[in-house]
Amino acid sequence: MKFRPQLIYIHLILNFCCIAIGYSQQNTQRIDSVENYIRLSKSYLQKSIDSADLYIEKAVQLSQTIKNDSLLVKSHLQQSSVYIFKGDFDKADSLLQFNLKYKVADHLIGQTYHNKGTVQYYQKNYNEALEIYLKAAEILENSENPKQLVNTYTNIGTINASLGNYENAKKYLEKAISLSDTNEILKLQLLVNICNVYYELKDYTNYEANIFEAESLAKKYNAKSILSIIYTNLSNYFTDKGNDPDKALSYAKNSIRLKKELNQLQTLNVSYNNVGHSYLKKGEYNKAIIYLDSAYKGASGLLKSYILNNLKEAYELKGDYEKALYYADQREAIKDSMTNAQQKEKVAELTEKYESEKKQQQIEVLNAQNEVQTLTIKQQRYFIVSVILLTLLVIISGFFFFKNYKTKQALDTILLKQRLKKMQLNPHFLFNALQSIQNFIYSNDKEKSTVYLSSYAKLIRIILEKSEEDFISIEEDKIALESYLKLQQLTHNSSFTYTIIIDDSIEEDIDEIPTMVTQPFVENAVLHGVKDVQNGYIRIQYYKTTDFLGVKISDNGKGITTTSSDSKRLHKSMSMNIIKDQLQNLSTLYPEFKGIIEVDSSEKGTEIILKFQSS
Repeated sequence: MKFRPQLIYIHLILNFCCIAIGYSQQNTQRIDSVENYIRLSKSYLQKSIDSADLYIEKAVQLSQTIKNDSLLVKSHLQQSSVYIFKGDFDKADSLLQFNLKYKVADHLIGQTYHNKGTVQYYQKNYNEALEIYLKAAEILENSENPKQLVNTYTNIGTINASLGNYENAKKYLEKAISLSDTNEILKLQLLVNICNVYYELKDYTNYEANIFEAESLAKKYNAKSILSIIYTNLSNYFTDKGNDPDKALSYAKNSIRLKKELNQLQTLNVSYNNVGHSYLKKGEYNKAIIYLDSAYKGASGLLKSYILNNLKEAYELKGDYEKALYYADQREAIKDSMTNAQQKEKVAELTEKYESEKKQQQIEVLNAQNEVQTLTIKQQRYFIVSVILLTLLVIISGFFFFKNYKTKQALDTILLKQRLKKMQLNPHFLFNALQSIQNFIYSNDKEKSTVYLSSYAKLIRIILEKSEEDFISIEEDKIALESYLKLQQLTHNSSFTYTIIIDDSIEEDIDEIPTMVTQPFVENAVLHGVKDVQNGYIRIQYYKTTDFLGVKISDNGKGITTTSSDSKRLHKSMSMNIIKDQLQNLSTLYPEFKGIIEVDSSEKGTEIILKFQSS
């Protein structure tokens, strides 16, 4: 606090002006230093706790030498925040209790109680925290310090919401919003919080008004992280209401887009579930299942239960009662305590539908067994008949078991062959790429060596990660081809250019094609299409029609030639038979899958069209 003498006393201290001015200047500088140390500590609190601790310790020591109670209390307030951040709650509380011994301005006492409430809050003593925050609010209201009141009202509202006291939460959060008009960023956060309270109170009118205002502010300040939360909440809102699946779908997809952009992949499950639920309401069951499967990966708790329930409904509406029953059972396993009579009846209904064709057979078998038992008592010869029938049953069961075993062996063999064929990336290409990158490093060309090392790493990572999988997403296939072509440009001295296009009809992270099926054709285009061609050009396009998902690979090369000398140089991964075998193997493993290869080659170039169809 800066001391300013009144004009009426100036003539009394005129003879001592030189001494007074010197002392005042020195004192002012020290006060400014304390304030500066406090500001520095606050700025470092989230970035470097040690730096924050260092600066606030300097502020405390200097304020003690000045003997200014207000400055010391302010320093202690920031020091308590540092202790709270470090989890040292006893030190923080002791320091704040010491603050209350000073006679300082009400707003400093109010802030002291606010921090004491925060100590209790972080220790999960919510009732004690609430009581202290209310006392802080009472003091701050009399001090007319709206900035600190916003924080106190917010915390009171948050605790009430966590305790289920939504009316009280609404009251204090609305107070906080009324004081936040000068700080729109803070208001944005408060609007998001109060929307959750309105939702619990089923006050949908206020919910919509506030959530859309929050959306507008988030867009204004480009607050993408908060905007992703808003879109998730809106998708939840329209999903729960169930009367507008198109809006739920739109907001969920916007949420997915922002979360991917912000690399918040761990929270994608909720958005994927909302997209799946929206497609379910729209009657597009296959699309719903694709997104729900993505949501299921890594989901847990109540969200996992919701996802399983949506999967159960999707398969039930498709008429696939076996899978519907499976997901219903899965949901039962994780939600025993939440199961009610209605859910059990639904599972029983699904079981009845699935078992409808088998029940009659089981009844007939039981009746037959009863008749045999009855007849066995009457006549011994029926016992012999039953033994013979049992023996035949064992023989037949053994036959089918052996047949299934042989079929599984054949499928495993097919799968092994397919895995091996995926790894047929030319080792000479990998060696040459590494050697070229090494040359860039030796020549100290950091930019090129970094670019090509990144491409090499991406390509190898995808090969290693996806070699055990049958299908790869369009997004990952594009990254692999792009990395491969960059490295080929390196080994061929940029003798060609390329373009990779993904049509708007494609959902990059959802749509899938067979793993590594495009690479051999791209390799052939590089090694035998545009080789020795001036201004060589390769174009790759992913697109989707109502009937199939397609990949078009074209070049302006010399066309496909079959001379004996050329054929000897073709790497075995180029063989059309290998690709056809891979597609045939996939058709065996996945009956709903179908792959078609179309080739159009002339002296002006070659165009390969790969078409993939699945139900």
